Amino acid sequence: MPKLETRFLVPIHEDVSYGGTLNPYNRWERLQADLTKLFSGWTLSPGLYLGETIDPDTGRPVRDKSKQYIIALEEERIPELREYLRKRVAVIFRQKVIYFFNGREVEFVESAERTF
Repeated sequence: MPKLETRFLVPIHEDVSYGGTLNPYNRWERLQADLTKLFSGWTLSPGLYLGETIDPDTGRPVRDKSKQYIIALEEERIPELREYLRKRVAVIFRQKVIYFFNGREVEFVESAERTF
């Protein structure tokens, strides 16, 4: 069955609404273990990606560096990855949204627990 290349970015710092502290190593270990278990593997792109976006709540620019994960996935499993990003990654890494390329287009996946 053909697979699509999906990618998502996880900032190395928590959202500034949570204080903006550096995400601890155990969160990255947990993410990688989950990706292997749930999606049969992952690839971590080398280096960090510097980016900036406008916070929709404050209107201020927010700059951070992110890690990029790549997963080859059957198209019918894309919703499962999207939900994992919404309910787990955004929550664990304390992000308002996760940048997600679903194999065809970019999405901004909002956290299931967004309270700010």
